[in-house]
Amino acid sequence: MAFVFYDVETTGLNKRFDQILQFAAVRADVDLVETEKFETRCRLMPHIVPSPKALHLTGTSLAEASDMSRQTHYSMVCEIARVLETWSPAIFLGFNSISFDEEFLRQAFYQCLHPVFLTNTNRNARADVLNLMRAAGTLHPTVIRPGVGADGADVYQLGPLAAANGIKAGRAHDAVHDVEAMLELCRLVRSGAPELWSTFLRFSSKTSVIDFVRDEDAFAYFDFYGSSRIMHFLTRVGISPRDRNVHYCLDLAGDIEALRNLEEQALAERLKVEPRPIRRLKVNGSPLLYPLWDIERPLFRDTSEEELMRTASLVRADADFMERLTNAAAASEVVYPASEHVELQIYGAGFFSDADRELCRQFHSRSWDERLRLVEGFEDQRLRRLGRRLIYFEAPHLIVDVDRRAMDEDIAARRRGDGRHSSPPWTTVPSALAELELIRGKISEEFIQSFGSIT
Repeated sequence: MAFVFYDVETTGLNKRFDQILQFAAVRADVDLVETEKFETRCRLMPHIVPSPKALHLTGTSLAEASDMSRQTHYSMVCEIARVLETWSPAIFLGFNSISFDEEFLRQAFYQCLHPVFLTNTNRNARADVLNLMRAAGTLHPTVIRPGVGADGADVYQLGPLAAANGIKAGRAHDAVHDVEAMLELCRLVRSGAPELWSTFLRFSSKTSVIDFVRDEDAFAYFDFYGSSRIMHFLTRVGISPRDRNVHYCLDLAGDIEALRNLEEQALAERLKVEPRPIRRLKVNGSPLLYPLWDIERPLFRDTSEEELMRTASLVRADADFMERLTNAAAASEVVYPASEHVELQIYGAGFFSDADRELCRQFHSRSWDERLRLVEGFEDQRLRRLGRRLIYFEAPHLIVDVDRRAMDEDIAARRRGDGRHSSPPWTTVPSALAELELIRGKISEEFIQSFGSIT
């Protein structure tokens, strides 16, 4: 199977309300030899106010981001979807992509009426190179050296990591150079730690993850968030009733007998307190997992493979205890109310019907006046709203005057952050100007002046 390394540069960090400005990808064969390269850019959407910090980081001025000679966001996303579909099936790889780049890509596909889950459906798989680098730096420090931060501490940011491992530096935070650096780092792991590379690829498949955590009584999980420990020894106890991709796993290093003795409410409360005894393993998130027999003895610290297996076996033999843990974990989950913002409805409102998916497919091949009629046929209100917004952005003359004026006024209020858009979750003109003042001493006067037209 081929590999697709990709990266995005965006108007900010908000995965739901910012947008992609630059996308780059490299397709490589099974030996990580580059076979194709693709790069594209677009201009700002009318309702997006960019973060000055984000533009400065990528070396983009507001004038460049607003340049009308650049293609529209919709045109760029159609181009991306076309290329990635042509390159499929593949394993899609990015750096911190599971939580960032891919979410931006999914949001772009969603807002432009393309299949949201392109990177992990139709025989495609996905994995995160950041996780691979952290595991390599831990298990194989002679293969991958961590980067060095400003304070001298180890860091796993792409730029410092590439520099520490002798990879030629390109322009920082440029999608093309970031993709090339990722590819070089993966080549180092593939040649220097082939077993780790194989494990990384194995668990890019959701099915492989599910089979593994179901069949292994105990296993090691590399997790770099929410704990001072990097490696956790777990056993699966249940699956979230709200999201079948979330599997609840008990940390075998905790006081399991104390958990057994807690009543239902007390158990639910204990699961909210650090160190949390239950870890939420996302089987579709390319976790790095290992069987215990594949872990070197020093990494077990004050326990052993035999002791962990014995503890896990006792837990898994106690169906009542596992059910109690699962119920308590489900009870402690945060449930967010439905949002009025269509951008935040990407996951919570369910999948689109087959009929709507077919209309989306037709939408991209029709003229804009035909698209206007197609939009009215959508069953899902999200698609109607997004489709009408696309037509307003791309062919506003097709929208009747009264509706177009209402949309004009709504976008102006959205950018200002007033009226019904007061206290918004996105960047507004006032918040962008306030951010600009905070970084004034670190940026050029020319960059500051470029924001003079932001209102």
